[in-house]
Amino acid sequence: MLLTKYSNSSAIIDAGRNALRLIILSLKWLAKLCQGIICPSSTHHRHAHSGFMLKRAIPLIVVLLYCAYAQTADNEFATLSIKGANSKLEENIRAHLALNDLDCDLSEAKLRRRLRGSDEKISIALRALGYYQGKWTLTTNIGPRQSKGEKGSLLDTANPLKLLKKDSQDSCWQLDLDLTAGPVTRIAKLDVRIEGEGEHDEVFTKYLSALPIEVGDKLRHSDYEDIKKQISQRARNAGYFEGKFTQHSLEINTDSNTAAILISYESGPRYRFGAIEFGPSLLNDALLKRYLPFTSGVPFEADQLITLQNNLVSSNYFASVNVDQDNPDGDSKTVATRISTAPKKQYETTAGIGASTDTGPRVSYGLHNRRVNDDGDTYQLSSQYSPVLSNLGLQYSQPGDKPLSDKTVWSTGVQKKDTDTSESTSYRAEVALISLRSGGWVQTLSLKFLHENFDIADVDNTSTLLMPGIAFARSKANDRRYPTQGWRITTAARGALDGVVSDVSLAQLELDGKMIFPLLGGRLISRGGIGFTALDDFSELPASLRFFAGGDNSVRGFAYESLGPENSDGDVVGGKHRLTGSVEYDHRVWGDFALATFYDAGNAFDTSDFTFYSSAGFGLRWFSPIGPIRVDFGFPLKDGGFRFHLSMGPDL
Repeated sequence: MLLTKYSNSSAIIDAGRNALRLIILSLKWLAKLCQGIICPSSTHHRHAHSGFMLKRAIPLIVVLLYCAYAQTADNEFATLSIKGANSKLEENIRAHLALNDLDCDLSEAKLRRRLRGSDEKISIALRALGYYQGKWTLTTNIGPRQSKGEKGSLLDTANPLKLLKKDSQDSCWQLDLDLTAGPVTRIAKLDVRIEGEGEHDEVFTKYLSALPIEVGDKLRHSDYEDIKKQISQRARNAGYFEGKFTQHSLEINTDSNTAAILISYESGPRYRFGAIEFGPSLLNDALLKRYLPFTSGVPFEADQLITLQNNLVSSNYFASVNVDQDNPDGDSKTVATRISTAPKKQYETTAGIGASTDTGPRVSYGLHNRRVNDDGDTYQLSSQYSPVLSNLGLQYSQPGDKPLSDKTVWSTGVQKKDTDTSESTSYRAEVALISLRSGGWVQTLSLKFLHENFDIADVDNTSTLLMPGIAFARSKANDRRYPTQGWRITTAARGALDGVVSDVSLAQLELDGKMIFPLLGGRLISRGGIGFTALDDFSELPASLRFFAGGDNSVRGFAYESLGPENSDGDVVGGKHRLTGSVEYDHRVWGDFALATFYDAGNAFDTSDFTFYSSAGFGLRWFSPIGPIRVDFGFPLKDGGFRFHLSMGPDL
């Protein structure tokens, strides 16, 4: 039987040796030039002009280091050939020997010194991959030099090295290894167990049930070391700070070429979270504690500290967050946590410009107060102006029990809209409860007051509604900037009752979805939407709740909200219902630019009147740092002509 421990550090040592060699060579050059140039012998002169000399020395040192590197890069290196080893075994032998920097001009004495211990290094390299019966023979010859800048590799022999005379300036050391690796050792026994309090803890049982190796596999020492490393890391991350290995052995039977891996780990007690202390903050502890993913007394998990830090950073209150773990307390078996934060600026202003063919050029301005009080309330003032759509709004938010996902939002605002089919001015006040539900769905419960003056087909009207509503939304994408696979679903329902602060009774449902799939090196993008309204008097339905089609994100080839049911004069008045869909394919052609082709269809309609409109076209996409910018040309399939479309915004 043979007990073996394995360590693979030769490659790191080799890199360190090369770096040290470069430094030493540079210093030798510097020492030669230092005599009388940089380092004068007079002590008085040196003190008087030390600053001046340092300034002269720095650029010269940089030049010398570069020259030394250039000389090293141009050296000619000895060659190696290996026979009888697979690629992994050959790579491991080279890494352990670390002789790939031996140059052709090395003397025999220096070469012998570099080759000392090669027998043991080769043996370790073989055993590390399960070869315990290996034999090898090395022949050393003199051969031609390699081209400058090429690196070969050297391999020492387990037998006495026979060096030939190397007199020619054009000759170089050349070594050939003939290797017989022998039979590989396989795992015959694998016994890994956890004892103590952690024996049945999922932290360990889940890992042990899916070990990366099993009986019958080829032996690799790195697998054995990795199992020990994984157990130690999992134990510490889960709070088993007193854990230790009571047995860890790798036993080799060279007669049967089998191995036994025996590992026993005594976990000791699992520590728990102790005191949680927040440092000085402009927010109260009651709010900060709602960001905690753990409480005092629950089992310790190091990952929870990372989650806590991410939670506080995501809150948008803090410029920096530090979460520190105290040393484990052996008496109480607890770990204290201390949190320190630095606040962001209280106020943030935003300004922007944009454009689309739906609404024309637009400018926007916003003011955000991140910290109204120590409860973490915020408010946001937003404004936007464009020839088609302008608005001014104020939103006041209060964090909920789960402040990252839950909040109460109070909002009010005014909006003015002027399209080819309608003009409207609406005033609203709304309260919404936003929360994250199971499955990742964002739920919004709302109560909205709406007062709207609108003009459609030269008919003026005013409508007042009080509408409770509910909405759900969810999206998923593999990349937010350029998703190649993902989807988005939004659905909403709202209603009003005549006589309850409302001029009309209505019920309205909407469902919209979008999906992206990879296809032929590009993306297939499909979207669809439906809307349904039930009410008695359509004339009382404000313009903002009527359905229209056409525009950048509807049926391209037609103007914004230009499609829908018409009155007797041929004016579009909007519809109770909506059905639209689109299929698009885009493919990158150069960098962040892609070409696209699409087909859109749909319309707004009433129950008894549905006119189907469709279009096809092509476009250009630029996935810019500020988001996708789309340029499209849409061609109606029945009416002829075309329409140019420009739009911005995320794909999902």
